[in-house]
Amino acid sequence: MTEIPLTGTIRDVSLPKILAFLNMSRKTGTLIIKTPSFIKQVYFLKGEAIFASSSYEDDRLGEMLIKTGKITMEQYDESVRLLRQSDKRQGTILVELGYLAQKDLFWGVKNQVKEIICGLFVLEDGEYEFVEGEIPVQEVITLKMSMHNLIYEGIKRIDNWTRIRNELPGAETVITLSGDAFLHIKDMELGPHERKIISLIDGVKNMKAIIDHAQVSSFEGMRFFYVLWTVGAVREKTST
Repeated sequence: MTEIPLTGTIRDVSLPKILAFLNMSRKTGTLIIKTPSFIKQVYFLKGEAIFASSSYEDDRLGEMLIKTGKITMEQYDESVRLLRQSDKRQGTILVELGYLAQKDLFWGVKNQVKEIICGLFVLEDGEYEFVEGEIPVQEVITLKMSMHNLIYEGIKRIDNWTRIRNELPGAETVITLSGDAFLHIKDMELGPHERKIISLIDGVKNMKAIIDHAQVSSFEGMRFFYVLWTVGAVREKTST
């Protein structure tokens, strides 16, 4: 496992690399991402991201619930009015008003956390710092999503070809599955194309040939190889 600095910039160390390192190192603490527009914090417990917070307005729970159709604009406005008059959380107010079921609040918070983290994958610059130590777990709804699936979901949002190409060896590189590959991919919610790619990795074909056999676009194929490379499920085939 390659060590990465615990402070730096996303321009120099990509977010997927940071998350994979924290997961493999089983770190507990807070990852802080700063840009001129917002500060986001991701809380880790033994290498798994369990909660996240954000200063970006569109990441707030109410906004997330509107975007997913769980509440109306009128219900949102009423909850904000009451929020300003009390010390209750917006989600609690929405449930008390009958606008939101408790199970939908639980789903909403988990979705909010996932979106805060996955939204970071499109960043091309920003400062990061990981602060080891205790995290505020007593009052949060934990994400309960494996880091490898989170990396998979996040990388699917990257549409920058240059970023992906720079993180991988050339498409003519022959790759093979690592010894513990299926431990890394077993929690990923893979589609048929991704499963086909995995089935074609045999230590003989290069990445380009695998993509051609799988009949996926070069971009989609290389993006999935970026996922596998990041989590340590594949490695370059070495001569024997």
